[in-house]
Amino acid sequence: MKDDQLFAVQAALDGLLSRGKTFDEATQEVVLMLEPFVPDVREAVIKIIGSRRDEITRREKLREADGNTSTSRDVLELGWYTGPKENGVWSSLRDRMQQTGLGDAIDEIDKSTDAIVSSLAEPRVYDAKRLGLVVGNVQSGKTANFSAVIAKGIDEKYRFVIVLSGIHNNLRKQTQERLERDLGMDGGSQGWYRLTDPEGDFGRTHIRNAGVVVSTHEKIIAVVKKNGSRLQNVLDFLRSVDEKTRKNTPILIVDDESDQATPDSSAKPENDPTKINKLMREIWAEVRNGTYVGYTATPFANILMDPNSNTRGNGLQQLYPKDFVHVMRTPKAYFGAERIFGLESSPDANIPDVIRAIPKDELEFLTPAKGGSPSVTESLEDAIRWFVVSAAIRRTRGQVKKHSTMLIHTTHRVNPHFAMRDEVKAFLAPLQRAAREEEVDSFLDTFHNERDRAAELYTGEMDAPSWQLVKAEIPNVLRAIKVSVDNGSASDAERLNYPDDNPQTVIVIGGGTLSRGLTLEGLFVSYFTRTSSTYDTLLQMGRWFGYRLGYEDLQRVWLSPGLEDDYRFLATVEEDVRQEIRRMAGSNETPEQIGVRVLLHPGRLQVTSAAKMKHATVAEVDFEGTRLQTTLFDVTNVNVHNENVNVALQLRQALAPYRKTTGSILYADVPVNELEVFFNDFVVHSRFEENFKNAYSWATENMPQKTWNVVIPDGNELKPFDLIQRTPIGEKNAADLSHINIRSLMSGGDILRDFEEYFGKKHDLGSSPKHNEQLDLRRDRDGLDGRGLLILYPISRTSKVQGERKHRRDMDDVLQEIAPELLEDPDLPIMGVAYIAPLDSRKELEVRRGTRIRVVPEFSESHDEIDDILDNEGSYAG
Repeated sequence: MKDDQLFAVQAALDGLLSRGKTFDEATQEVVLMLEPFVPDVREAVIKIIGSRRDEITRREKLREADGNTSTSRDVLELGWYTGPKENGVWSSLRDRMQQTGLGDAIDEIDKSTDAIVSSLAEPRVYDAKRLGLVVGNVQSGKTANFSAVIAKGIDEKYRFVIVLSGIHNNLRKQTQERLERDLGMDGGSQGWYRLTDPEGDFGRTHIRNAGVVVSTHEKIIAVVKKNGSRLQNVLDFLRSVDEKTRKNTPILIVDDESDQATPDSSAKPENDPTKINKLMREIWAEVRNGTYVGYTATPFANILMDPNSNTRGNGLQQLYPKDFVHVMRTPKAYFGAERIFGLESSPDANIPDVIRAIPKDELEFLTPAKGGSPSVTESLEDAIRWFVVSAAIRRTRGQVKKHSTMLIHTTHRVNPHFAMRDEVKAFLAPLQRAAREEEVDSFLDTFHNERDRAAELYTGEMDAPSWQLVKAEIPNVLRAIKVSVDNGSASDAERLNYPDDNPQTVIVIGGGTLSRGLTLEGLFVSYFTRTSSTYDTLLQMGRWFGYRLGYEDLQRVWLSPGLEDDYRFLATVEEDVRQEIRRMAGSNETPEQIGVRVLLHPGRLQVTSAAKMKHATVAEVDFEGTRLQTTLFDVTNVNVHNENVNVALQLRQALAPYRKTTGSILYADVPVNELEVFFNDFVVHSRFEENFKNAYSWATENMPQKTWNVVIPDGNELKPFDLIQRTPIGEKNAADLSHINIRSLMSGGDILRDFEEYFGKKHDLGSSPKHNEQLDLRRDRDGLDGRGLLILYPISRTSKVQGERKHRRDMDDVLQEIAPELLEDPDLPIMGVAYIAPLDSRKELEVRRGTRIRVVPEFSESHDEIDDILDNEGSYAG
């Protein structure tokens, strides 16, 4: 087939697909249309549609996952990442996952990790570096997610992977073993060069040969404990590699439990950073091309890091996730704080009956004063008895070869753990002796009292367990049960271990080593009295969160007084943070532009340690000061854009009484209710729709007295508006079939676009005002006094690229490919809109959903753009 014939087929397909035709419909119509003129058209169509199907499917997956990712939107349009490779590390990992309990989660892991990998720095591009964060849930599958990110990164020619795995040896070992299995090293190296192994952390042996190791191997991995000497070894290793080799070595740093030890916890901003924080920043400084991505379920310390370390002159960039934050979706099968405890706003909504109270008068026996010995109280007896019964129920369900675990966590002190172990063994001993004689009726009341209290959670197919079946299995449980201690002083033989070929039934007693990262296999009974004053520590200690497939109804959590309320509040905080990140993504913002807000507890709890919050300030409330700019435009329906022009014209007419002066484009002090029709009728891209509607609703409900300034351009008899130039990003022959992306609508100073015309004078912030400086002037009572701002941007449908800008294309060139109908009337614009929601300048808000804190990045709008819009495409009036 000739090139011009192939081009005709491609153009016909693109045209039909852009009009909403399905693949099958487009195929049939093109064949009917071109078969008389183009030989072998059917084969050509099938080939083209197959390649385009893969591309569109990948983009749709990314777009779906991107709703939970605050990142630069152009990574999907210009992105170097084109999707998973066939027959690579990821395809092998996917096959292994298919054979495990993760089979049902593979599609979600694939979508999520595609979005994350798309946000990584492009490999083999010198000085391309990105900092990001992935937020999961406690015990929710973060390891599976970063295993997939590593696999896809290696497939894309990332060469050196450094995994930082907590501060405890057992977690580092567990992570090393898991990655070796996931990445295919357990059956041989498979081309991997391992700088660590399950028994050995990063030593100094490899340093003298660092250059040779890095230059001669394509897949290098190290799993390193966050310990000063180990990190120093990593730093020395990198410094031993020559500069040329480092430039050609893309490095991926995955920081598991990234809120632990990584953030600087020195007392004051002017103090020297803590040792591990400094070492990790020094390691990052040695990377020439690569990505640091933190993983945590408790991101508070990470999002409250200093976002402006580069401006403070210390020479070391902080690991603040400035480039992207991704929220892993919470699977339906996951039991987290919200599902177990509910939210504060709805504490009784569908909450399963799995929480049991530990009486206050028992606490002195469970956690005696220093030197005292703990004892097994009545509620702990109940918990142990239920563990025995529920482990027996699991056996009746065919789960004999599965691990079963009970956790006892009453104190962080080491010695009481061994004393409690002895007490638990003493309690079990007579029950075990009686069971050898098949005397187990003492468990009958526990069986009847607890069996059906959470029965609705069970997803299996077995009948309700009968006493006769359970009674027969209780002796087997009591025979197999072990009591273990896991802490820094326990011997290796004593500590927790889950061999693949030897299912464990274990009661584990511990503190710090069990409170973060380490997976307790088959945990379904927890007895917990230890408290904490910080969100992150409390959430991480909740090891009962996770998946309980096939034994969901058996899980129980015994808690000391007050902890249930604390966890219910923390469920609210978790959901609030995730919603903040989604809102940031919906406004096309990144953490480099605006900090993530965190809800404060009204009482004793604090977000994280005071030292890790030293850069935080009190934040706005809800949508206060939120910025939105429409940078994506769905072009599948020309009528939407033409109608948006009419909506804008109607707004200009309705606001005529508020026009500032003749010749001005400012409509000043507009009551918020005058904007209702516009916000209801103007159509924005689906990505922005929720924020677009919600911010206006919030303003009408919470700040109805606050007026808005509105900027609407003039026009003339021929054109309804003076048009501005904005061009799409994208490469030739890579246009999306549904939308265009201009990356940025607003120019550097547009947050104060109304200032000069309102006051008749220029502001004194200089030529490149920072984002937060502009917001402060909007908030200031002597400035714009918190007024909202709405700006309409009439974008020329024939906008032309100015100068040499390889990532931009002429607007009409792109529209000709994907939406030629929009070029039928080039005098009509594609109408963009931006707003800044009102600010509470006079402390008049009566309804607050609690106080929030955040860090404030010193973000300069004009410096953020890949292409300087102000210079290359003209300012607002251009």
